[in-house]
Amino acid sequence: MSAHPITLDDLPRDGERLDLTKVSKLNGLFLVVGGLGLVASLAYLFGFLGKDKQAEFAYSWLFAFFFFFTITCGGIFWTMLQHASNSGWSVVVRRLFENLGSSIGWMAVFVLPFVFIPAVQDALWEWIPIHREAAHHAHQEHISTYEALHHMAEKDHSKHILTSKYGYLNMSFWYVRVVVYFAILGALAYFLRKWSIQQDKDGSFKHTFRSRAFCCILLFPFALAVTFSAVDWVMAMDYTWFSTMWGVYIFAGGAWGAMAVSILALTYVRSNGYLHKVTSGEHYHLMGKLLFAFTVFWAYIAFSQFFLIWYANITEETRFYILRNTGGWWYLSHVLVWLHFAVSFVLLLSAGRKKRTAVMNALCFWVLLMHVVDWYWLIIPERGPSLSKGTVFWIDGAWVGDVIALLTMGGLVGWAYLRRLSKASLYPCRDPRLLESVTATN
Repeated sequence: MSAHPITLDDLPRDGERLDLTKVSKLNGLFLVVGGLGLVASLAYLFGFLGKDKQAEFAYSWLFAFFFFFTITCGGIFWTMLQHASNSGWSVVVRRLFENLGSSIGWMAVFVLPFVFIPAVQDALWEWIPIHREAAHHAHQEHISTYEALHHMAEKDHSKHILTSKYGYLNMSFWYVRVVVYFAILGALAYFLRKWSIQQDKDGSFKHTFRSRAFCCILLFPFALAVTFSAVDWVMAMDYTWFSTMWGVYIFAGGAWGAMAVSILALTYVRSNGYLHKVTSGEHYHLMGKLLFAFTVFWAYIAFSQFFLIWYANITEETRFYILRNTGGWWYLSHVLVWLHFAVSFVLLLSAGRKKRTAVMNALCFWVLLMHVVDWYWLIIPERGPSLSKGTVFWIDGAWVGDVIALLTMGGLVGWAYLRRLSKASLYPCRDPRLLESVTATN
């Protein structure tokens, strides 16, 4: 006798909403860790622990910020991709992506030290104090900042590159771009989640069509926002360095980490008794395949960037890898090759592993650990040479701030994420493709 085929009548009419009391221990832990970390972080950021610690912690804050910022952007990307491609299988897990992308509001708060604390700016971006000095001379001599910068470059030829980049790399335009990035990303996260939740109430197909059109139109602006935010805040730590692969590299890592977080979130809500009727091992398999795909994609982009810079052998480009292949950073570079890519590739290759919840959870924790390593390798090697004027590669004790910054943002973002999950159904309960998603098979 055949099994009864599932129908919409077998599913809860209004979906399933997370009861916060069931996750109060984890949510409370997130809040305590994030709150205590925030107090310590503010003490660092405002210089209460000394100017040296403030400068060191600026790199810690940037490292933690971009780890969570890229994952947040990854959540927005996966939401947009499902709408733009009209995917049916992902409907039951799409709200996990939507709520992850909605963390962009917290990212807008965490970016404020980079915008409003001059000492943080000066520590991270060497071009900013040079521009401040040029602006001071311009005020005294009644000339433009560009002209003052040009005069400075005549005395110090290393600054000529800043005159050629002045049209893009200037303080006024830099502030405008910060606002534009968060306006684009915030609008995407807000409206996609809003329309999805509205559809839960009225069941109208217009929300599906509107979201699809919205995502198709804004995929390109989304890509620009992610790319140039990484250029402005990470690549510009060394204003002489550049890479044409940079934006894609950052995007690939963020999408990879976001999928790992979403799989862990799915497991967590299922462990509390939710989504059992609408998700199965098939969804783990499908999400696992995307995780595997971006493992390969990240490695392809990372190798392409390295190969092109190695082959061109341009001084301004090779500095990035010379620094990261010197001293202890050489070992971390090999961690990315062998553990970030090779181990992840082998472990995610099996279809059977992707359907086993416990295995996928372990692999996702591994992915997030490697994403931490990736961002540590991207940002922290700049700290020693920049703050010591090239005399040391590593500043002893600065790693404490790295841990504090990571725990602070992780605690607050995790607390807010669980609360957002409880505000509406855990899946779009009146999406027209819901049944297709529930019965999805590979």
